[in-house]
Amino acid sequence: MIKKLFLTAILLCFCFVGFSQNTPEQMAKKITSKMAKILSLDEVQKEEVYVVQLDRFRQAAKIRQNHEAEPQIKKAKLKKVYNKLHGKMKAIIGKERMQKWSEFKNN
Repeated sequence: MIKKLFLTAILLCFCFVGFSQNTPEQMAKKITSKMAKILSLDEVQKEEVYVVQLDRFRQAAKIRQNHEAEPQIKKAKLKKVYNKLHGKMKAIIGKERMQKWSEFKNN
């Protein structure tokens, strides 16, 4: 009886972990909110950052799904996505704010 309850409890924990995974939309919204707060972005910049971040998370999810068995290819493609992101973000928020964001992430 106790073994069954214990097993049920463990299975429930794994179910909740599986359901709590974030969607690209949620992740983009979360990082955009954090960037807006740290970097004092205006509404236009927030919207542009959200669109770029959403595109990044969608591309990354697609790459991870398509190249699950090929870690080297996956890593190279994800790096390209990140490099594009960096360039787009720099165009939206400027070099100084990108440096400030990098410093925040490193701390």
